[in-house]
Order: sequence, then structure tokens, then C-alpha cells
Amino acid sequence: MGEKYFHSVVLNDDNCVGCTSCLKICPTEAIRLREGKARIIGEKCIDCGECIRICPNHAKSAVTDTLEILNKFKYTIAIPSLVLYGQFPGKVGINKMLTAVKNVGFDEVYEASVGTEIITNVIKNHMLKNPNIKRPIINSTCPATLRLIQIRFPELLPNVADIETPMEIAARLAKADAVKKTGLTMEEIGVVFISPCTARMTSVTNPLGIEKSYIDGVLSMKAIFGEILRNIDSCKEEDITRSTKESLLWPLVGGQGEPLEIENYLAVDGIHEVIKVLEEVEMDKLDGLEFFEGMACIGGCAGGPLTIENPFIARSRMKALAKELPNSAADEDEIKEQIQMYKDGLIRLTEHIEPRAIMRLDDDISKSMKKMEMIKEMLKYLPGIDCGVCGAPTCRAFAEDIVKGENHKAICIVKTMESFKNKK
Repeated sequence: MGEKYFHSVVLNDDNCVGCTSCLKICPTEAIRLREGKARIIGEKCIDCGECIRICPNHAKSAVTDTLEILNKFKYTIAIPSLVLYGQFPGKVGINKMLTAVKNVGFDEVYEASVGTEIITNVIKNHMLKNPNIKRPIINSTCPATLRLIQIRFPELLPNVADIETPMEIAARLAKADAVKKTGLTMEEIGVVFISPCTARMTSVTNPLGIEKSYIDGVLSMKAIFGEILRNIDSCKEEDITRSTKESLLWPLVGGQGEPLEIENYLAVDGIHEVIKVLEEVEMDKLDGLEFFEGMACIGGCAGGPLTIENPFIARSRMKALAKELPNSAADEDEIKEQIQMYKDGLIRLTEHIEPRAIMRLDDDISKSMKKMEMIKEMLKYLPGIDCGVCGAPTCRAFAEDIVKGENHKAICIVKTMESFKNKK
């Protein structure tokens, strides 16, 4: 438990009123109330941003970079999340949006769609044809889902597709192209991702599956949106986009499984629904499932906490834009080359993802078992209504906090009131 984790989700004590909204929504029970204020248990947090979305008092926010990061490099490349295209009215074309992004201060814009095409081809034409790869193959694209598996479903880590995210693949290729074009070194070229979600910042600063990210900075889509909007009308449109129908739909729920052209895939959005399905997968209840696509946000990345537009409106706009784009048309030689990139380790995960043992009650197994018995005994006397008034999300979490010595002022208000009434 001594490890330090970077987290993009932070709390503002001044705004927190101790309302318990975040307490109940957190999928990993990473939030407690202490002395009337929310507190995040760092090792349990997966930076999904649910608490940011739900907090009525704006006490949660995301730590991301600012445009000042552009000053650190001689040449800068923007990689906007594909859901940026759903933040603007349909009359604003993709090229117009990307040109406006470039005019914010970047030297170049490089689309993440390059990465989505490669991943689809590798999974479809290599992974799914390899019987030695564990089923179901779980997408590694959503960083919040990946950290959820690391914390709550470590037995499913071998199922995670050992391939980098579209963002990382695009960043690597963009830097390589820029080195050839400019003559600069990798260190002099900065790649900045424009993100719809908090977990992306964490995945860059504290990556899973790779030693170091090729992304040099992360900008919040919400924070930079105004700057992009100011450039929309005045910029001279450039021909930038290379997106296809399939790549544009990739960040929407179902967008990763459908192009694989298999029957037995499952696409789930919303972190709590993802948890339910992962429980089924862990218990081997989904027989024959080939591919699982788990997206932490409702609607996929279009529902990220750092987006501007309503996710349903954004999704509708992206589907409309996708109809005007060509279908993916990688030829056989291109697919072979991409598969070879994967086999050579250029686009696959390089680090073993270790389980994060947050559920352990004690390093000593015998002590851990005793503490488990103590929790069971305590639960017999707790009301079991998971009201959250005690500052823990559930009665079980309340009992665990006491047994682990993490709550020295523990009081169950419900039981106290019952005792008071019985004394009358």
C-alpha cells in the first residue's frame, strides 16, 4: 500500500458540503466522508470521473495540462479525441474542426483514427484467429475500465488485448513522421492529446502496460473548447482528415466490436454496467463470448466528463458525419504490415500489468482471515441499508474501515438512533 499513484481527479475542500453524492456513485468505493468532507482513497481510485459528473457543488475537478505546454517543444502535434467531432453542429465539417484545433497553436494535427484502424485490423485478422489467446478478448482502450480490472478483476488481466490504445499508436507514428519531416529529435517534438476524460491524463502520467507514454501532454476538451470555437469561423479550412466511417464510430459504444464482423461480442457502457458484466465473465457465465468492449462512460467516450455536448446529441452528430465518410479499405499488404508491427512489439503492451491488491486486509494471511471474521461479526449488528451517513458507501465498507484502523471515529447513526428509541 506504500505505492504512490498519480490521479487526475482532485477534490476542492472549499466546495465540498459532504452531501454523499460521490460516495454512492464511486464504482470502486474509493471515497469516504471524514469530518464532513469527501476524501479519495488513492489506491482505489480509477479516475473514471463519475464523481466529477455527479457532484452538484463542483468539488471535484480534473488535473490536466494548459496551452503553456506548447512552449516546451520546438514542434507540436495535436491528437484530438475523435469525439471532438460530435461537440460541434453538423454544419461544421471535420476538416474545419481540425483546422481550428491547429490554429490554437499547434504545428500539426494528427488523427487518432490511424490507431483505431490498426487495432481493428490486428484484432480481426490476427488475435481472433489465434486460439491460444484467451477469450473473451477484452479491449484495452478505456483506461478507467483497464484500471477497474486491475483492482477488482485481476483474474481477467490475461484477457486484456495486449495492444496499445489508438492515442498511443497515433502518437508514436506522428512523432516518427515529424522526425523525418523536420529533422528534430523525438524530445523536441511534443504530442498533446485533447481528452474527453480524466482517466486519459492518468494513463499518460502513470501508464499501464507500457513503460512510458508517447503523449507529452493532455488538454481537457472542455477547457480548450472555447479556443477552438473562436477559430472556427476565421480559419482557412485545410484538408486534414483521414477518418473512415469505422474509425469515427470507434469511440462510441459498439464501435470497436462491430467492425470485427463476429457474432459473439458484447459492448457495454457505463462503469456500473461494465462491473456487472465483468462479474459474469469472471464467473465464466458468458459461454462463447469472443470480444468484450467495456466503456466506463455512458455512450462511450462521447459521455466523458470533460466533454461539452450532451452525449446523445454528440453521438447522433458523429453517426451523421460517419455516413459521409468512406469505409475502411486497408488492403491485404497493409494489414500484413500492421500485424507484423504488432508481432514485432511496436504497438503492443510491453509491461506486465500487475494486480493492485486493494482488497487485502493485512499482509499476513492469518491476520487477514481474522479481520475477515471480525467484519462478518460486525455486519450482523449493522443495519445493512448502505445509507452512507457514516461516511462509508456501504455497511461492509464501514466495517472494513474500522477493522483496518482507517476510521477511529466510527459511528453508525442508524444503530445509535435505534438504541436511543429503545431506551425511551
